[in-house]
Amino acid sequence: MAELKSVAQHYADVMDMGAAVPVADIPLQEAHSLRLAADVYSRYAIPPFTNSAMDGFAVRAGDVRPSVALTVRADVRAGDVARIGHEWQPGTAVRVMTGAPLPAGADAVLIVENTEGGQCANMQPEPPTQIVPTAEVRSGAHVRLAGEDMAAGDLAFTAGTLLTAAHIGALAALGYGSARVYRRVRVGVLATGSELAAPGEPLQPGHIPDSNSYMVAALLTERGAQVQRRSEHSDIEAGFIDVFDELVATNDLVITTGGVSAGAFDVVKAALRGRGVHFEKVKMQPGKPQGWGVVNGTPVLCLPGNPVSVFVSMQLFGLPLLKILQGEAAQSYDSCFGEAVAGAQWRHKVGRTQFLPAVVGADGVEPATAGGSGSHLIGSLPKAKLLAVTPADQELVRAGERVKVLWL
Repeated sequence: MAELKSVAQHYADVMDMGAAVPVADIPLQEAHSLRLAADVYSRYAIPPFTNSAMDGFAVRAGDVRPSVALTVRADVRAGDVARIGHEWQPGTAVRVMTGAPLPAGADAVLIVENTEGGQCANMQPEPPTQIVPTAEVRSGAHVRLAGEDMAAGDLAFTAGTLLTAAHIGALAALGYGSARVYRRVRVGVLATGSELAAPGEPLQPGHIPDSNSYMVAALLTERGAQVQRRSEHSDIEAGFIDVFDELVATNDLVITTGGVSAGAFDVVKAALRGRGVHFEKVKMQPGKPQGWGVVNGTPVLCLPGNPVSVFVSMQLFGLPLLKILQGEAAQSYDSCFGEAVAGAQWRHKVGRTQFLPAVVGADGVEPATAGGSGSHLIGSLPKAKLLAVTPADQELVRAGERVKVLWL
């Protein structure tokens, strides 16, 4: 019997298929979860001008004394240009709204709550002729200085930054309507098996719902990919090839599930082993049968059919490969893992490295289900927060022992 391939070697072979997709200028509203392909420098300062942080009155702090009236000589709203002049008149104030430019000469904002009559009296459509402070104010109070967050020309984000919602907002504030990014990765997902039925349809005897293609598509979508999902509910080679070739022609990566083991009707293995796809047995549980290769320039990942095997394989191979396509530098296999403490004891059948869906209990990591890493336990899989790794030659994990983990 041929020796099983190590998980680390399979990881390396799969990662070697990856190369970043082309770069494009993408409108901001479409750039979320994409990765910057170039450094970004601010076009504008943030804030672009000194402005009021509160509704109230622009003043010179030294002029403000409780019970001593100030004359209101102007009104500045957000969006107005504050043309008040450069000579500040002692004993005066200018009414300002939040975000309004601070008039030249003012050095603080007296909030409306600290004036006699407060908002009811002093925030009518027409400004009051005078206000009476009820508290002192320090210089700089409630003032947002131009460029205090970022100056024009500053390096805002480096190439490789993954754009979150906060990044999108910041880019807009910095003067950008688009971002130069690695374009969205297109992934074709194809589930195979004559036993599959569409979710929600009544099950015929011997059939199961197609959970794999929906789970894989969701994992990819969560991480910013554009997914084309298909199911081929037969084990006929010609039908599979037609759908597979269509996906290869239109996507940057194709992932199949099912049909890769040693069965008489494993259509994926039969159809692709002569087209540059390698089918191997990897020293892991679950997920031993695996396939990988490049077909017509497109990386192809062929995963097992059992749903937990698919989930584990996506965490170990599919999602790291997606990151490379998205423009991220490849990680070494060992750097993917962290450490945690086992909070319970569990047994492991030696011979293959186990990747156990696990949760974090009161005392540490423990199996997510009593069924361990059974490859069919899809109903319990959502409980898992990590995969606990047990070496191939270790039969027993004891509570309190340190274990290698892959956080989900």
